[in-house]
Amino acid sequence: GEFYKLDTAKTNGYLFPHDRKVPLPFQPVARIGLNYHAFEYTFFRASFGQGYRFPSVAEKFVSTAVSSLKIYPNSSLQPERGYSAELGLKQGFQIAGFQGFLDVAAFYTKYESMVEFVFDIYKPGGATGIFYQDIAYAGFKSQNIGEAQITGYEASVSGTGKIGPIKVTVFSGYTYMNPINPNFDPKRDTLGLPGVNVLKYRSKHLLKNDIQLDYKFLSLGYSTRFQSKTENIDRRFTQSILHEYNDIANGVNWDEVDATYILPGLNKNFGEFQKSVWVHDARISCKLGKYVKISFIVNNFTNVSYQARPGDLRAPTQYVGQLALKF
Repeated sequence: GEFYKLDTAKTNGYLFPHDRKVPLPFQPVARIGLNYHAFEYTFFRASFGQGYRFPSVAEKFVSTAVSSLKIYPNSSLQPERGYSAELGLKQGFQIAGFQGFLDVAAFYTKYESMVEFVFDIYKPGGATGIFYQDIAYAGFKSQNIGEAQITGYEASVSGTGKIGPIKVTVFSGYTYMNPINPNFDPKRDTLGLPGVNVLKYRSKHLLKNDIQLDYKFLSLGYSTRFQSKTENIDRRFTQSILHEYNDIANGVNWDEVDATYILPGLNKNFGEFQKSVWVHDARISCKLGKYVKISFIVNNFTNVSYQARPGDLRAPTQYVGQLALKF
């Protein structure tokens, strides 16, 4: 059981989503798992777990501004609740001198009262429809947006072996997920891009690979990761914040005024943001005795420019020197 209380905000417990509140002010959280050792190197597993997250202080109480972008508090914000389930198989194998494991799993996750930042006009009493009276109240606020469902599967292979005197260690993993609103209605659900039933700021495909070669005191490593495009973001990043105040018939089109966008320029270069990316890293290290190791690492050595979320530009090529001491 979990209980949170901050000032007057506190936990209201439910046994199951949409169920009546429990008589005590805490949230029951149940988890169960099973692992079955079928054969010498074959393992089946299954798990089910409930989840509960009380809103953070920032989501519930913080009122701030970054330049002209405002963040509003939401004292009535409710906790997220949900559950997840997984079925998996782990199989050991040996091919010549290479030994490793294959792991595959399918998962299902369901959220109730999911929390997300939502852009709107938060004027007390509601928007007036007159832009110069409403613009001062434009901003983001955490809201309970309803249900969310994430299904998918993942597979990975890891192992080690030798090619002559060189030790080879590999890992490769792939994850597919389908994050949706199970009750999606394109006429009602208009917070994201038009007609897109994918949860915002998420990628459906993720691939990771890593290989390391060890010979005596030297090690070489290379890793790569693939992230498919972000299919959905808040529509306010691609529309003027005054979009609803357009009056095209009278020559008023705020969508043509860059200064009225949250991130000016993103709307014109949205294809550059909404793209799939490969990111490559490399490393070399040398052991100087038992207790000292020096390494040189190059992250994102192809210098790919990409964003995980609008305005969140990820690091360009980085060169890192590292000295590790073991006592």
